[in-house]
Amino acid sequence: MRCKTGGLLFAVLPLLALPVAVVAQDPQQPAPPTETELVFEREVFRYPAFTRRNPFLGLDAADAGGPRYEQLSLIGIMFSPEPSASVAVMSTGGVEVAEDGTLSAIEGDAYYLKVGQSIGNVTVVEVHRDRVVVEVEEFGLVDRRTMVFLSRR
Repeated sequence: MRCKTGGLLFAVLPLLALPVAVVAQDPQQPAPPTETELVFEREVFRYPAFTRRNPFLGLDAADAGGPRYEQLSLIGIMFSPEPSASVAVMSTGGVEVAEDGTLSAIEGDAYYLKVGQSIGNVTVVEVHRDRVVVEVEEFGLVDRRTMVFLSRR
């Protein structure tokens, strides 16, 4: 008899659990709708004003106004004791010095620049009797360089 009761117990237990499982699956009443607050936020970008280049400009935008430093050579200086009156003569061509010391021009455009004036990525800073100090801007960085005449060989 014990076997029959044990078998009956196993047959009844799943039937008792079935209504509980069915009741658990019944959908509950939906929660009443709540008011949603909308928040509009604007993302603001700020770029520092010091030595960083504008990421939205092309890399060649700085030299759009003329030749680059590598294309220029110093072919003359009109020196004056007054710094604002001195003029540096730069060219995309150049000057060739022959063995006998004679000079001949290599064809190119000439630029006459005073202190503070710019051409391409070059700005004249100082004009001396034998050299010109310039600032060269490349990729947003400024480097100070000295241009001198070609020495005779």
